[in-house]
Amino acid sequence: MEKDEHTFEKLEQAHAIIKDGIADTMDIYGVNRSVGQLYATLYLNDGPMTLDDLRDELGMSKGSMSIGVRKLLEEKIIHRVYRKGERKDLYEAEKDFFQFFISFFTRRWERERSVNLQAVKQAIPLYEALVDDAETPDEVRAEAAHTLKKITASLEYYEFLGLLVEQFQTGNLAKDLVERYKNENGTS
Repeated sequence: MEKDEHTFEKLEQAHAIIKDGIADTMDIYGVNRSVGQLYATLYLNDGPMTLDDLRDELGMSKGSMSIGVRKLLEEKIIHRVYRKGERKDLYEAEKDFFQFFISFFTRRWERERSVNLQAVKQAIPLYEALVDDAETPDEVRAEAAHTLKKITASLEYYEFLGLLVEQFQTGNLAKDLVERYKNENGTS
């Protein structure tokens, strides 16, 4: 019996290490650490869990749990699942890390692209007006022209980023890269 308890403690210790690693990684990319713990708990669990199950496991308030679950659902890295006869909502983590990557990062890349494209498109006419205005002092005109050239060049990057997001979201690029990786590394 003592050996069983010791073995179970080692298993729990290993789970805690994985949960901390996942939570720390998600924190690096701007997701609250407690939300990362929530994802990690669902990831390590073999079946779906209710908010009550998660609260019992993590000791978080139901409100915090609900906010975290909503965030993870928006990120499309957990899914609501249905079980006949179950009245409470059940949640399950995306277990495929390739799909996790696509869902998690393409949302961020698209947000980056959208925010910066909007800023560049708003700023271009202002810089152009400064460059074209005969009354603009030479020093200001030179700086405006220089900055206009830089931000106009950045449009190519944002178009590339849009294409990259599209290719990941349609599955074409991700599928090809994953298959290539698995073939080169002998995994399936």
